[in-house]
Amino acid sequence: MLKLDMGVYVIGDVHGCVKTLAALIDQFEVGSNDEIWFCGDLVNRGPSSANCIRFISSLKIKTVSVLGNHDLYFLNICKDNPKSIADKGLCSILEASDKLDLIDWLRNRPMAHVEKNNILVHAGIYPSWDTKKVTLLSEEVCKELKSHNWQTFLSNMWGNYPNKWNDNLENFDRKRAIVNIFTRMRYISRDGYLDFLLKKAPSKKIDGFSPWFNHESLKTRKERIIFGHWSSLGLLIRKNIISLDTGCVWGGLLTAVRLGDCKIYSQKLID
Repeated sequence: MLKLDMGVYVIGDVHGCVKTLAALIDQFEVGSNDEIWFCGDLVNRGPSSANCIRFISSLKIKTVSVLGNHDLYFLNICKDNPKSIADKGLCSILEASDKLDLIDWLRNRPMAHVEKNNILVHAGIYPSWDTKKVTLLSEEVCKELKSHNWQTFLSNMWGNYPNKWNDNLENFDRKRAIVNIFTRMRYISRDGYLDFLLKKAPSKKIDGFSPWFNHESLKTRKERIIFGHWSSLGLLIRKNIISLDTGCVWGGLLTAVRLGDCKIYSQKLID
């Protein structure tokens, strides 16, 4: 477990709501030895995607941010003409004089971050993956994102299949499965099939599927997994699970947790 005297604050999906983010961080009273982690989806939907990246990258303390599906969506379309993109927040990046710096900063984020017994991801972890495999698969995708062919790689990452992990998957099918699991998964069947279209809260029973973190074969059960992505699930804190997407961009709250004592911080949308 991270030391209680070191403040590690983890923030849910920001989605370009930089004013709300700044107000939330003001509540922390962070010191120089503190850290702020982000569950991904820093950009898209909200009004200030460019300023959100600038703000986070300029913080004077250590930050960790994993990639979310909306971050990857932006990286995939960043070669397009800004006039063809409906989201004005994303256009703020593409029209910025420092857009290449913003893009490079974002694509150099990890898919997962493992520290002590904490695992930070955007959406989830496949039940058969242990901590070592989480790290290796994150690095496998990050290697592609840091390469000269990263845009070609991303253009092949869209789609819902394969919808079951298999260690024998190869090439783009393998990478697409890794990306979808880390950034899009919510529900899984007992035999390991994923349904990426199901977005309801778990309180509404869905035949044949359950939240990935309830799967009986979850190998990372002894670790604490912190994630966002699932706004209909909202804030959920268990011994081994922390869910932090509380729908800020939809008019809800931006939520954070301090890992040492699980103190919750929240900020209403002000963007």
